[in-house]
Amino acid sequence: MKRRVVVFAVLASAAAQAQEARPQVLREGEQLRGRFTQERRLQGFARPLRSEGDFLLVPGRGLIWRGQVPFASTLVITQGGILQLLDGREAMRLPASRAPGLGQFYQVLAGAMSGDPSNLGQVFNVVWQADGSHWQLTLTPRRADDPGLASIASIVVSGARVVEAVAVSKANGDADLMAFHDQQIGRSAPDAAEQALFSQLAP
Repeated sequence: MKRRVVVFAVLASAAAQAQEARPQVLREGEQLRGRFTQERRLQGFARPLRSEGDFLLVPGRGLIWRGQVPFASTLVITQGGILQLLDGREAMRLPASRAPGLGQFYQVLAGAMSGDPSNLGQVFNVVWQADGSHWQLTLTPRRADDPGLASIASIVVSGARVVEAVAVSKANGDADLMAFHDQQIGRSAPDAAEQALFSQLAP
C-alpha cells in the first residue's frame, strides 16, 4: 500500500520542476483522465506482474485509480483519507484523522498534479533534465529514515505535455514501471459513481 501511495506522490511531482519544458497546468474546473499500464518486477520472479486500468484526477476532490487487469481494484485518495476496494468490496479505509500527515500528503499530491509541486523538494532531492518539449526528473529521498520512503532507492518521472512514465527503483532490487496513455484534460464533471467514491472520504 505504501508503495502505491509513493507512486501516486511521484506521479504528481512533475508539473513545475522543469523550466524549459513543463506539463500543462490543470486550471480550476478541469480534470485529468487517462489509462495506465504497470509492470512490477520482484526479486525471485522470472516475469513481471502486469496490471492496467484507468485513473481520474479532480483538483480539490481527489484521485481515483482503477485497476481492471488482472482483477478489479479501486484506490481513492482525498483530503479525507484513503479508500481501497477489491472486486467492489471495501478492503481498506484510512481516514486522515488516523494518519498524521495524510492531509499534507494529499495537498502535495493534488497541488503537484495541478502544476504546483512546491513542497516536493522538502521530501526529495530533485535533479531535472529538459530537451525540447520533453523532460525527466530523478528523485531520491532526502531522509533515509522516512518510514514512507525508506525502501525507495530512486524514482524517475518523465513526460512532455503531461506525465508519461514513472520508474520506481527499490533498495532491494524490486522495481515498478508505469506508463500513462490516452490522457485528456477536460471540464466534464465526475459521473455519479465517481462522485459517490469521493463522497465516502469527505473530510
